[in-house]
Order: sequence, then C-alpha cells, then structure tokens
Amino acid sequence: MVRAILGVLVLGLTVTALAIEENESRGYEDWTAWAIFATVMAAVHLLPLFSPLDEEKTWLVVALATAGLVLYWVAIVLPSVSSNTAFTQTMAVVLALAHCWLLPGRRV
Repeated sequence: MVRAILGVLVLGLTVTALAIEENESRGYEDWTAWAIFATVMAAVHLLPLFSPLDEEKTWLVVALATAGLVLYWVAIVLPSVSSNTAFTQTMAVVLALAHCWLLPGRRV
C-alpha cells in the first residue's frame, strides 16, 4: 500500500509542480519537452501497480525512470531551487527515490 501511495504521489507532485504558474512561469509552457519527459518518467512509477513483468524487470524500468527524474531535477529544477514549485519537484524526486528503494526486485 505504501508503494502504491508513493507512486501516485510522485506523479501527482510532478504534474502539479509543472502545471502551477509561479512568477509568470509554468513548466509545461516554458520547457515543454523537459516537462513531458518528467511527466512520463513520473508516470512510470505507476508501472508496479499494473505491470505483467516480473519484479526485477519492473524494478529496473522504475530505476531508469527515477534516474531520468534525477537528471531532469539537476538540469531544470536545481538552477531555480528557491521557488515553491522547485520544492514540490524536489519532493517528487525524493519520493521517487524512496519508491524505487522500497520496490521488490531491487538489486543490492
């Protein structure tokens, strides 16, 4: 249940942070390609809820998506980390890391 909640929160926080306008700026308008990339990477965190793949393959896909979110965070969010939407995106990435850590099939 905790893993499902984390997956939903990752997607919800990512979409919310990209959709909210702050300082006349909105992620989906200002950096559309990166915003779509981040949304897809966040949506992959719902894969364990519906995946027909085994646990190890599912974990690998989610781990790659988490790495994609971290890349997005470093490239786009980190330079403006003092904003409220950046905080929300930071929380989404932290929850993505926690979600990936808690998934079964994780390689140690």
